[in-house]
Amino acid sequence: MVVRKFYGKTTRDALRQVREELGADALILSNRPTLGGGVEIMAVADADVSALATTLTPPSQPKHPPRNAPTPSPVPAPAATGGSMNRAIARTYAMPVEPLEAPAVPTPPPPPQTKASTEPKPFLAHVQGNSPPPKAAPQPQAAPARPAANVASSNVASSNDAEREQMAQELKQIGDEIKQLRSLLQSQLAGFAWSDMEQRTPNRAELFRHLLTAGFSSTLIRQLTQKLPPQYEGDVAQKWARSALIHNLKCMDPQHDPIERGGIYALVGPTGVGKTTTVAKLAARATMRHGAQNVALITTDTYRIGAQDQLRIYGKILGVPVFSVQNEGDLQLTLADLAQRKIVLIDTVGMGQRDARVQAQLDMFNQTGRPVERLLLLAANADGHTLEDVVRHYRGDGLAGAILSKIDEALMLGPGLDVVIRHRLRLFYVTNGQRVPEDIHAAHAELLIDRALRAAQLASPFNPESDEMAMLNAAQSGWLS
Repeated sequence: MVVRKFYGKTTRDALRQVREELGADALILSNRPTLGGGVEIMAVADADVSALATTLTPPSQPKHPPRNAPTPSPVPAPAATGGSMNRAIARTYAMPVEPLEAPAVPTPPPPPQTKASTEPKPFLAHVQGNSPPPKAAPQPQAAPARPAANVASSNVASSNDAEREQMAQELKQIGDEIKQLRSLLQSQLAGFAWSDMEQRTPNRAELFRHLLTAGFSSTLIRQLTQKLPPQYEGDVAQKWARSALIHNLKCMDPQHDPIERGGIYALVGPTGVGKTTTVAKLAARATMRHGAQNVALITTDTYRIGAQDQLRIYGKILGVPVFSVQNEGDLQLTLADLAQRKIVLIDTVGMGQRDARVQAQLDMFNQTGRPVERLLLLAANADGHTLEDVVRHYRGDGLAGAILSKIDEALMLGPGLDVVIRHRLRLFYVTNGQRVPEDIHAAHAELLIDRALRAAQLASPFNPESDEMAMLNAAQSGWLS
């Protein structure tokens, strides 16, 4: 059997060569990319494969027949069927595939001695000379042989390292299995709890479904439904839940209004939540309240192109100075120069909540020598998982509260309000557009909760049916744990 190699720029080109040389019934043995960017195909003619199958199928015939022997009889039907089936299966597993990306450098095959070294030969094989016995690596004659104690200690150390590595792998595997069991147990318990709630307290189950459709998390809903009076059903239960949510949503009161109190406020949050525009809106309100001489703006956004120019344009319109700082020292000196200003607003650089610079930013504000209160901007059009992750990473000393932005782009306010309630944040403002300073308003708990609950009445493909609540509750059981 003659195995031939064909090279082409593409698989189609190489296959064309195979068909021209060996015919359409040729058997493809392998297909792999080459270092130059082409394709290498190993193939054999179908006639050679049939001849090999004919010589291997009948066990009674000699392997090498005499030269003058008569032509062998045709292969029986079962053997011929088996040979064609084997060729069909081989073609199925060796189908060439056109590469979608640049081919990677092929990994060289392992040396043939690897298997022999891992599987020891029997003693008779070494005696008969089939394979030489393993020998130790030769050492230079000039170097003295190591003492037996050193060899033993090195062997013990290597064995200890192998045991530690094996133990670490086993512990990691046990930890992964425990996590899987925990997730499975949480899902099953959540499903059992939902079924039990439907049977024992159907009013709580109905309220649970209503609030979950409005976008609130199952964690917050469980806390509410556990305190629902058993005699409340239907609309009465929903009114009770509305009152409970309004009571737990802490909004800004006149005593905590940053514009009235004054001070130093830094607006922080991920990229694209509207920090620069919100700073301009607050600066416009502060200018109308205290005058331009008592307001100052600072920007630390040196990464985004045009960020400082945008804030300087707002400052020029308002008549408010804008300062740019690069590091902690610049911020300390700038704040010291602005000590006579009533209110100072800081526009920070937007960064992902998992960025390592988030902690560095927090340390910079804590080491300025003056109290800097941070206001976290949360985009109302983000999903609950993202908002939960943002709050967890931006929490810390000096976080005064939150501002809910882009409520005009969000169909559901439930996820944003849920995060604010569970983390006990004070909601200062909401923004609903790009106009400065019209599109910013003080947070009002009743209006926000009413709008969030109205979203449960909208028809949406994401709203679950009543018989799907058990699965949905089980799936959400581990999201916030």
